[in-house]
Amino acid sequence: MRYIATLLLFSFLLSPAAPLWAQNLIYGEDALAVDLDPAYPTPGKVYTVKANDYALPVRSSSLRWIIDGKAMPNYDNERSLTLTAKKVSQKTTIELIVDLASGGTLRATRVVEPVYLDIIIEPQTRTPAFYQGRALPSIGSTINATALVNGNEKSPSELIFTWRLNNDTLEGGAVRGNNSLSFVMPRGQSATLSVEVRKVDGSTLTRKTIDLRSVSPELSFYEVNTLYGLSTKAISDTQTLLGTSLTVLAEPYYLDLETYNDPDFVEWQIDNINNTNQSGNPYEVTIASTGATGNSNVEFHVRNTVQVLQGAKADFRLTY
Repeated sequence: MRYIATLLLFSFLLSPAAPLWAQNLIYGEDALAVDLDPAYPTPGKVYTVKANDYALPVRSSSLRWIIDGKAMPNYDNERSLTLTAKKVSQKTTIELIVDLASGGTLRATRVVEPVYLDIIIEPQTRTPAFYQGRALPSIGSTINATALVNGNEKSPSELIFTWRLNNDTLEGGAVRGNNSLSFVMPRGQSATLSVEVRKVDGSTLTRKTIDLRSVSPELSFYEVNTLYGLSTKAISDTQTLLGTSLTVLAEPYYLDLETYNDPDFVEWQIDNINNTNQSGNPYEVTIASTGATGNSNVEFHVRNTVQVLQGAKADFRLTY
């Protein structure tokens, strides 16, 4: 056994040095890379190019940069440089050449193709027609998302989209032409939605990540006047009954539309007694004067019994 080990060691010492191509093969194709910050710059924006050679088992002796086929001697041995992204669909080819101390050479190339990627978020939650703000997502509500890629000659049907919500991949994985989808807002104060867009050859065109903030559905009450119609000023904590009756509309902001249109539970109470709706609209009630003086507590409650966080409850004081 000792003789065999000695023989193997002697054969190894006598073997010739590995040629250059073998050295590069040992390091692997991923030993050298060109990183960008941000990873996918948009047209006209400044970005940083960085040399990533930390996977190399030996230190490099020099670094050289070539931009669009032109050597950049001013950046020799610089580990990073700053560039400005070109216009839409105008590519920049970045080549990094690393000279190893052993005499070998490694190259890495990165092509920057700036495009615009926007993610349009459309929460399917309730807001009244007069509301000048936008609908916001609430936990358990449906959200429609659309990825718009501008500046690429390919139509969405020619691109591959991979959507991720937090750590979960949506739609079962990458789907060609799937630039829009619907999902349910998960529990928690926020969620992370990302989309990766690739070409059919497998190369990544762009990627974007956004944070979604969730809110809780909330209720506001509005008076419905027989002469002036719906008031856009919400009823405060106390409302005075001036005539013989008062019609009130409850508006549940940011409630999922499916729950709003077909609630599992909806109820009006006056002084803890259920009040029968008189108009056919479950969100509207008419309160008639009894001729007496005093005050009453008016309460409204709407809820989805499956998605229990899809619901709202509020009240106000009625004086007469």
